[in-house]
Amino acid sequence: MQKEDLSRPRRIIAAWFPRWPTDHLKKQQPSLEEVAAPIVIHEKAKRALRIRAMDVKAAKLGLYQGQALADARAIEPKLIAVETDAHEEAQSFRRLAEALMRYSPVVSLQATGELFIDITGCQRLFGGEDAILSDLKERMTRAGYSMRAAIAETAGGAWALACFGDLEIADQEAHHSAIASLPVEALRLSPDLSDRLRRLGLKTIGQLYDMPRSPLTARFTKVLLSRLGQALGTEAEPLVPIIPAPRYYAERKLAEPISTVEAVKSVLEPLAHDLAGNLARDAAGGRRFELAFFRVDNEVTRMSIGASAPARDAKHITRLFENRLDDLKDDYDAGFGFELLRLSAFDVSSLAVRQRAAFDLQSDREAQEEALAELKDRLSNRLGATNVRRVSFRNSHLPERAARFTPVVNPASQSYVGPVKHARPVKLLPRPEEIEALAEVPDGPPIRFKWRRVAYAVARANGPERIADEWQGKEMAGPTRDYYRVETAEGRRYWLFREGIYGAETTIPRWFLHGFFA
Repeated sequence: MQKEDLSRPRRIIAAWFPRWPTDHLKKQQPSLEEVAAPIVIHEKAKRALRIRAMDVKAAKLGLYQGQALADARAIEPKLIAVETDAHEEAQSFRRLAEALMRYSPVVSLQATGELFIDITGCQRLFGGEDAILSDLKERMTRAGYSMRAAIAETAGGAWALACFGDLEIADQEAHHSAIASLPVEALRLSPDLSDRLRRLGLKTIGQLYDMPRSPLTARFTKVLLSRLGQALGTEAEPLVPIIPAPRYYAERKLAEPISTVEAVKSVLEPLAHDLAGNLARDAAGGRRFELAFFRVDNEVTRMSIGASAPARDAKHITRLFENRLDDLKDDYDAGFGFELLRLSAFDVSSLAVRQRAAFDLQSDREAQEEALAELKDRLSNRLGATNVRRVSFRNSHLPERAARFTPVVNPASQSYVGPVKHARPVKLLPRPEEIEALAEVPDGPPIRFKWRRVAYAVARANGPERIADEWQGKEMAGPTRDYYRVETAEGRRYWLFREGIYGAETTIPRWFLHGFFA
C-alpha cells in the first residue's frame, strides 16, 4: 500500500477507554478483580487527596473525579483507594495503541484513554468495517478493558458517537444526521463552554447547524466553530500518528498464528517482494526498513534495519532481516504466536531503475557500487550501525577538523568539500606535537628540528602553505599556521607548521609536527 487516495472518504475509528486507570490497575494486581468493594485511584491536589479515576462500582455510588477522598470514604467506608503512577499508565496505554496498529498504520493518541485509528482503505483487509469494529471490541473485552468505539467520516464525529451515541457506524451519507441529536458536550468542548451553551437553550449539536456563525464566534470564541467544523468535516483535523506512518508498506494477515523463526522467514520473503514492487513502481528506495510482529496477546515487536544508500532489492532486504533474526537467539519471544506481519519502508528517496547491458563499463561500475553498498549494510546491521564507519569531509581548512568518521548507514548530513589543491600527508597525528625547530630566517622553512628527543636535519623543504583558523564572530578563533613539507637526508618526509607569525602575534610562534608523507 502506498499513496493515500484523497478522493476516497476518510473513515475514522474513535476508541474511548473510560475506565483505563482502574482497568490497568486490575491487570497489574489481579487480586483486585475479585474484590467486591469499589476501587478509586487518588492523587494529591488542592491540598487534599482527591479522586483521579474510579471503576464502575464507584461511579454507581455517585462518586466523581476531583472529589475529596475523605468525602468518598464517608459515603462508602469500604472504599479501596490506591495511589498509582500516572506516567506509567500513559506509557502502558501508548503500548496498547501501538498494538492497535494491526488495523492501520495511522493510530493517533489524543490522551490517556482516547485514540483515533484511520482505517481509510484498510476495510477490505479485514472484511469490512463491521468486522474491524467487532474484532477490536472482542480483543479489548478479552484483555479486560472497558471500551466504547465508533466509526465515522471525521475524528470529531467518531468521538461524539463513541462517547455519547448509541450508533457505532455512521454511514457516509448520513454523517450530519448521526450526530445531530447528541449533546453539545460531544463536540469536545470545555465544561464551562458547554454550560454557557445550555443556559442559552443550545443543548444538541443539531441546534448549531443553522445558526449564524458571527454571533457564535463573538460569544463563544472560535473554539466552538472549530470543533463543530471538525465534527462535520468542514474543517481539517490532521491526525498525528504515534509512529510516523510509512508511505510504502506490505503486510500479511495470517490465518493461523506462527511462532518459529523459520515460519517468520517464509512470510518475510513475499513481504519483501511486495514492498519492492511498490517502491519500483515509483522509482523509489528506502534507507530504513521496519518489520513489525503483532502477537495474539496484543504485544508488538519491532525490528529495524538501515541501508547506506536507497535500496529496494527484495533479496537484499530479506537477507538483512534474516541475519537479525538469527542474532536474536534468546531474545526471540513469539508468545502465543504472531498473527500479522508488516514490512515498512522509511526515509524514502528516488532510485532510478537501472538497465544493465553486457560489456558496459558504466553498468559494471554501478553493479560494483551496489554490491559495495550491500556489503556495508550487512556489516552495519550485523556489527552495529556505529561500529562500521567511513571518512567524511567537513567544511574546514584545518586538517584535524576537515575529516571525521561517520556511520556508513544513515550518515549525518554533511557539506561537500572540494578537492584539496595541495598535497596532504598519508597519516596525521591525533593532535599536533610540539617540536624544537631552527630556521635561517624568522619566516623561513626550518633547517633542522628535534622531535621526541631525536634531531633531524632538513635536506629539502617546500612551502609555506598558510592556513588560518575559522572565523568566530568578528575575530579568528586561533593563530595562523604556516605549513612546510620537509625531507630529511635519509629520505623521510614530514609535515611541519609554525603557529603564529613573527611581529604580528602577541605570543612567540611555535613549531609543531602534524603528519607524515609516504
